[in-house]
Amino acid sequence: MLPLSRRCLAALALLIGGAAALPAAELTIGSTAPAIDVEHWVQDGEGKYKPVTEFEKEKVYVVEFWATWCGPCIMSMPHIAQIQADYADKDVQVISVSDEDLDTVKEFLERDNGEGETFADVTKGYCLTTDPDKSVYGDYMEAAGQNGIPTAFIVGKTGEIEWIGHPMEMEGPLAEVVDGSWDRAVYAEEMAEMQQVNEAFAEIRTLLQADKGDEAAELVDGMIAGAKGPRVKQRLEQVRGQLDQVRLQMAIQGGGEKAAAAFSKLAAAQADSAEGLNALAWMIVTLAEQGAPIDDALTAAATEAAEKAAKLDAENGPVLDTLAHLYAMQGDVKKAIAAQRKAVALGGSMQEPMKAYLEELEAKAGK
Repeated sequence: MLPLSRRCLAALALLIGGAAALPAAELTIGSTAPAIDVEHWVQDGEGKYKPVTEFEKEKVYVVEFWATWCGPCIMSMPHIAQIQADYADKDVQVISVSDEDLDTVKEFLERDNGEGETFADVTKGYCLTTDPDKSVYGDYMEAAGQNGIPTAFIVGKTGEIEWIGHPMEMEGPLAEVVDGSWDRAVYAEEMAEMQQVNEAFAEIRTLLQADKGDEAAELVDGMIAGAKGPRVKQRLEQVRGQLDQVRLQMAIQGGGEKAAAAFSKLAAAQADSAEGLNALAWMIVTLAEQGAPIDDALTAAATEAAEKAAKLDAENGPVLDTLAHLYAMQGDVKKAIAAQRKAVALGGSMQEPMKAYLEELEAKAGK
């Protein structure tokens, strides 16, 4: 197992690492979309769509990059298929491009998706292609400074790039591009701001590695205060929350009073939020289950936070479930059972795992 501090940095990297220090983009919002020279058109919407090289004016295209080994790409396929179906009569064509060899893609399409269909069935409604010489990948992904898939490019009615991002997030922008309400200039400004933010993430990582968590937090807070675009601000707020968790986990790794003090500081900032307090308390339960060194003082601080959450939202089953876990960690199985029985009685989407945990507690108590 990696030391906890390294796991913490890896967790933060999942959120900020992939976008940091990207090269300057040659292809960006407003650029003319390069022609596509795809080698193999494997699926064509059951004959509805013809292979494309040059983009036709007044039509909209989605050029999406994927691979058979990419889990998020595979998860996006039903959504992409639905997008194509929704816009089938609105001059929109979706073109998904892999850079693997043809046999690899064909073998993948024969696989079962776990729901009684093959991936060929899932993707039959849109254009699924592969381009082993990677020329299209170079013209789009590399030219745009993008280094992760799936990534989609929306090519608008003028043949220019309107939007770049994750295909699961393209529904809103695509609708506006199609109906003519899309404000390219606003999005271009937001994307430029996001690029600047991404470049600052390397500094955040450096500060954390130097045990300067307070400075890293101040840096992110300043970026949030100065953010112009809502998407940029949302991303920074996600990073801020993850940063708090990373700092807490690093404090836990250090042991002693620092961990409980760090937790209490975060809990104080969430004092009026049952959801926030519960998330913090549950993180301690999860870390304990993973073998992290959770001492009595930290467990007590987490239990206090969970109790506050339960007072703020007494009818929340998952909150009471968290409280039950923490009572059990303190060795008070009687209180844990009482809390868990209330959690189960409230029902909700977590009913089955909560019932299972109640049975586990009752077995420990010999009931």
